[in-house]
Amino acid sequence: MIADLVAFLRERLDEDYKLAFEAGDGGPDHWTFNPELPWNGDNGPREAVVRFNGSALSYVAAVDPVHGRYGTWNARHIARHDPARVLAEVAAKRRILARYTSAVEDSAEGADGYYDENRFEDARQLVPVLRLLTLPYADHPDYREEWRPLP
Repeated sequence: MIADLVAFLRERLDEDYKLAFEAGDGGPDHWTFNPELPWNGDNGPREAVVRFNGSALSYVAAVDPVHGRYGTWNARHIARHDPARVLAEVAAKRRILARYTSAVEDSAEGADGYYDENRFEDARQLVPVLRLLTLPYADHPDYREEWRPLP
């Protein structure tokens, strides 16, 4: 059961990584929101989320400031969840998975009949964390309700 959860989580993280990598033009791309940098399109001025590639400025998204604070908050949200942040989050979650996998491997009984009881406990304590990491993907068709964290 937990092996399936780990495989599911790895697949979702791989998808997140690929999307962020591509959106970031093949690397960590920092997006910013600055209401002082408007974008004037066919439908009038917009607030823009921009990226700086070296010395070049390019636009990622434009939101309608007519919607008041919602337009501004949409732009801030887009900028906050830029590819660089997503890549960092994927890396951190992969480290948690690696720690769990390492603990499971270390706690397995070896040829000499020995296993590391402390590492077994480490792995056991990480299972609730893995369950929590799957929650953002609960709407995925492969998500299993049995993985939902216990109350």
